[in-house]
Amino acid sequence: MRFDGREFARKIVDDLKKLNARKKLVVFYNPEHKPSRIYTNIKSKVAQELGVDFMQIPILKSQIKNLKSQIEIFNNDKSVNGILVQLPLGFGTLDLEIASAIAREKDVDGLREDSPYQPAVVRAVVTILNAQGSMLNKLKVCVIGNHGFVGRKLCHELLTMNYELIGMDINDFSAEKLKTADIIISATGQKDLIDSDMVRDGFIAIDVGYPDAEFTPAALAKTSFYTPVPGGVGPVTVASLFSNLLES
Repeated sequence: MRFDGREFARKIVDDLKKLNARKKLVVFYNPEHKPSRIYTNIKSKVAQELGVDFMQIPILKSQIKNLKSQIEIFNNDKSVNGILVQLPLGFGTLDLEIASAIAREKDVDGLREDSPYQPAVVRAVVTILNAQGSMLNKLKVCVIGNHGFVGRKLCHELLTMNYELIGMDINDFSAEKLKTADIIISATGQKDLIDSDMVRDGFIAIDVGYPDAEFTPAALAKTSFYTPVPGGVGPVTVASLFSNLLES
């Protein structure tokens, strides 16, 4: 079954409208980096629909030294409910370091280690899994990319939900272990990483990659359920971000 993330996210957004919450979100993004620009535009449209005051602040690499001081201004602004650094900025290892400058109570994307919010992408994956039935946590799940921020946070969350967990990364990738998994969540950014000879029939594929799919078409042909790229986890991640903001 092909998961329709856009339709699923639409239901979340419709429920959020009922909260009639008036919030302000400040987003820093890199207008010269296409993914940062695209993600910001998508969020802007959802914010408008929800009545969220959405403030976009472009940041270039030449301005990076001033970014933390800019974030601090909004940390101290009581009218601002959430602050987001739209990753990837395209500045490499600086990305998460910059995000850590956001005050924890305003970190609605959950990027700080001590954030009170579940990371939006983690919340999205968990919400998608929960919607498929309460018995899924009896299955074995493999998270590929468990050393990265998203993978590490996902592993922690899935363990609290009592999933039997296998974690692996690119440098310790094991097709043999992968074939034992009932659910495979891939968050590596590697295109076509998982092929049909690495997976069992009827497995569940959750693809956190963007813009390229991490499962080959042949691998997806063996699934009982999968999230496509695009239109799978992505729209639900955006809806989850606004859930964090409006439910705060």
